[in-house]
Amino acid sequence: MSLTLKVLWDTSPEAIATRAAAWTDMAKDIDDAAEEVIRGSRDVEDVWPSGAAAEAAWKRAAELRAEVSNAYNPCRRIGQALREHADTVRSLQEQLREITTSASQAGFDVDIAAGTVTAPQRMYDETTAPHTVAQQVSAYVGQLQGVLDRAAESDDRCTGVIGVNLPDPRSGFGSLSLRPVSKQDLESQKGRPPKDVRAWWDSLTPEQQEQAIQDHPELVGWLDGVPASDRDVANRITLDRNLADLNSQHTSVTSREDYLKAMAQQGRLGEVYPESMNPVGSYLTEMDQLEKQREDLDNRLKGPTAIHNRLGDTGKPPALLMGFDPAGDGKAIVSIGDPDTADNVVTYVPGTTADLPGFQTDLNRADVMRADADVYGTGGSTASIVWLGYDAPDEIPNAVSKDYAQDGAPALRSFQDGLRATHDGDPSHNTVIGHSYGSTTVGYAAKDGHLAADDLIFVGSPGVGVDSATELHFDGGAQDVYASTAKNDVIAGAGLDDNMVHGENPDNPGFGGRQFTSADGSFWHPIDTHSQYWDQGNPSRKNIALVVTGQGDKVS
Repeated sequence: MSLTLKVLWDTSPEAIATRAAAWTDMAKDIDDAAEEVIRGSRDVEDVWPSGAAAEAAWKRAAELRAEVSNAYNPCRRIGQALREHADTVRSLQEQLREITTSASQAGFDVDIAAGTVTAPQRMYDETTAPHTVAQQVSAYVGQLQGVLDRAAESDDRCTGVIGVNLPDPRSGFGSLSLRPVSKQDLESQKGRPPKDVRAWWDSLTPEQQEQAIQDHPELVGWLDGVPASDRDVANRITLDRNLADLNSQHTSVTSREDYLKAMAQQGRLGEVYPESMNPVGSYLTEMDQLEKQREDLDNRLKGPTAIHNRLGDTGKPPALLMGFDPAGDGKAIVSIGDPDTADNVVTYVPGTTADLPGFQTDLNRADVMRADADVYGTGGSTASIVWLGYDAPDEIPNAVSKDYAQDGAPALRSFQDGLRATHDGDPSHNTVIGHSYGSTTVGYAAKDGHLAADDLIFVGSPGVGVDSATELHFDGGAQDVYASTAKNDVIAGAGLDDNMVHGENPDNPGFGGRQFTSADGSFWHPIDTHSQYWDQGNPSRKNIALVVTGQGDKVS
């Protein structure tokens, strides 16, 4: 059927939009199915390692993964093209109504079925310049033709997209895999706005996403804008590899120790150190070196083991590993609950001496905040994140420097932007809480840029880099800044009056935020008090939970 004004007039953009939604929904269902197929068949070669039947199963599984994965983008493109066509038709119909109304009000006869505009004879009879009537008719006809041309262009474009993306009737969407995602592809996404990263990630087929995760987990795992569930898969791969490597090293060291002890007990050290003039001395030297290596490995195993155990703890809410890097002091990001679906999301930033070996304490605090949100919340779900995505000061004397906070602030801003970019449905209520020097890092993140958070909480803070809550740039205002420092917290004695190490005390009325109550703690143990904000019975826990669940007006 050729496109006419009558066809355009009678076309239902709602019907096109309904079909667009059907294709889009099908694309989503295919995407979900592709992930299920990939997860269900990725280990076929491991569990069925050999034989002709095994090889046939591997091949068929690979073809099935490719075909179901390759179906996603074509369906999505067809849905998008139909949605755009529906919007265009709706707009052109409105223009058509405006043109016909204008022409009719001017006295012309418009026949949509015939596609004509004519002037009654009286219009020619009543004017001394009949050519102007003809010019007006020509102008209206030109406007109508322009509408029809744009409709035909949209129709052709939509038809073309549908034709190109429909599956081949014999081979379906095909089993030819698309170009793999390279290391360079992923590195080019680093530093981009997380919303752009999310759009790029969504443009990949599920198979390409899976390939990127498996081949480059250390890059995918830290890419803000990639959904939390995908980051979790990538980071677990990195974690498992790290644990396997550390345990292998540990086994080698302990095996060598056991061997040397056995040889020493048998009086055979001369066989172990045939070139040594003093085999016993060589033995003692090596045993000392091995002990130091073992102790270092024991320390390096603490954090990864704690994370591994928490991820596998079925007695607690599910956890996602959103970042893991064992280099140096180590970095890690763990979310108790899925931040992409939660109603409330709290990001906790630890402070001085925080590192991977001591990560168990931070994991415990994240669990506490998640549990407290369930107790004091109003029914919505909460994800509680511990964010050790920066290098915290190793020692208290180092905490007088602002460099650690300034260096960590961009990563925290990017992470929070990523939470916004990957969240499904209505925006979540996001809170960022900084403890000790972690509050300084949060402060600099909101001081030197915009931090995507609805509320900020500072606990046991040595200052946040500004002298007023109004100098912090985030999604809330000064009334959404909360702070508490226990009376006997060691940090309370770190400043002169209200001037802290890093600016005005945020737990001071003059700062302009809101103060809330914490337990006083022990006068005799001020250092312990500094770490007791998450202890059982401390009123700070309820107050933190109220802020996290959007009830900040109830804090006391």
